[in-house]
Order: sequence, then C-alpha cells, then structure tokens
Amino acid sequence: MPDVLISRHFDAVRLNEVVNHPAVYPWVKGMAEGPLDLSDVVANPNNFLLMGEHGGILFQELAPTLYECHTQVLPEGRGRWAVDMVEEALHWMFTRTLCMEVLTKVPHGNYPARALAKAIGGHREFTAQKGWVKDGRPIPADIFALRIQDWMLRAPKLVERGQWFHDRLEREFARHGAAEEAHADDLEHDRFVGAACDMILGRQVQKGVILYNRWAVMAGYEPVQVVSLNPVAVDIRNALVVVRDNGEFYVAGVNRTNKQ
Repeated sequence: MPDVLISRHFDAVRLNEVVNHPAVYPWVKGMAEGPLDLSDVVANPNNFLLMGEHGGILFQELAPTLYECHTQVLPEGRGRWAVDMVEEALHWMFTRTLCMEVLTKVPHGNYPARALAKAIGGHREFTAQKGWVKDGRPIPADIFALRIQDWMLRAPKLVERGQWFHDRLEREFARHGAAEEAHADDLEHDRFVGAACDMILGRQVQKGVILYNRWAVMAGYEPVQVVSLNPVAVDIRNALVVVRDNGEFYVAGVNRTNKQ
C-alpha cells in the first residue's frame, strides 16, 4: 500500500472546503440551506479530523471507544487514493486513540461509499430506514461496522511492523550476549506483534498489551505485561523492553535462561 500522508486538523477550514464542493455537498448537506460549517464538531476534543491531500475523515465520538466516521473525498481522490487514505486513518485511530470500533452510514444509492466501506473490511450491521437525508427527504442508510479485532486480522503494514520489531529484538539480544528463543516464522505472530507495537508506540500501551494477550493465550504464545508507563517498559517474558521517546526501543535485560 503506497503511503498517503494524513494529519490531524484542529479546525474545519479544509474540511469545509471539501464538504461544500459541488461533487460532495448534495450527499452531506442534509436539511441545511447554504454552505456547511463543521467548526463546532471539529472543535470538540473528543472528535478527530484526519485530512489528506484530496479529503479526509471526521471521527465523531458516539460513546467511549466508539466512533462514527464521515468520509469526504474530492473527485480527484476517489478510488485507490481514497482506500489508502481510509486505511491510514483507521491505523491512526486504532493505534493512537482508545477507539475500539468504527461505524459509518452508507446512504442507499451512494455506490462509491458502499464500495469503500467494503474495501476496508467493514461489514453491514443493519439498515436504518431513515438514516440519511438526501434532497430534503429521509432515505435508508446501511450501517457498516469495523471492530478493532477484525481490523487487526487484515490491516496493511502490521506484519512488516512485527518483523521490524523481531529484527531489532534479535540485535538487542545479541548485544546482551544472548539468543532470542527460536521459533518458526509465523506471519500471524508478526501481525499481532506489529499491531501491539504500533499501539505501544502510539502511547496506547495497555490497549496494545491487552489485545496482543487476547491473541497470544489462544495461539500458544506467552502473554506480556506492562511494567511501567513512564518510561514505557514491557516484560515480554524473555526480556524487558523499554521504549524510547523517538519510537525506538532497547532491551534493558534478558532472562538468564537465554544466555549463551
């Protein structure tokens, strides 16, 4: 997946430009007359606006850990760019916030929105018969959901992050004159280690550990444990891993049963 640059915006200037574009406005104006201004929604610190070159997503908190997302993309960004942008935004939300589930409304007749919801692994929950407003009247909308457990099963870049962690861990063991416990290559292990790693680097330490352990106890791997949050230190059973502020980590100590 090519990199798409996104960032969090704390004002609605760029979002307002996108939602008031003639190709976007008819689907999002609802009952409004005249230009939309989403400044109040974006100003709420519980909401997250992530924008890229051709559009972005507003994640609006519905309840703790549960967000509704509103994706708005200009015509030139629709298709592959939009899918990549949404993948980046979901990665950002799931690894840097407490978000555990994302919902979105797909109005009947908005086929690109439906295709996008399916492309990123969303699944249809139900139909809200008056879930959207188009041309001044309520229309049905399908509610699609994506839970973090399902996201972790298919999200791009997690396997590569897990491999990054294991490569560096092996070098750290060598620095201590020890050998990391050998096990066969396991891409599923890399995937879930990668997810936990990105959450820990995103300062969602306990979330990452809980979700990794959920997988590990059923997959035959040892659970890990948070030792400290400042600095971030995690006991991975055969080593104590300490995270640096720059996103790197080092091994502060190894289990002596691994000494060569």
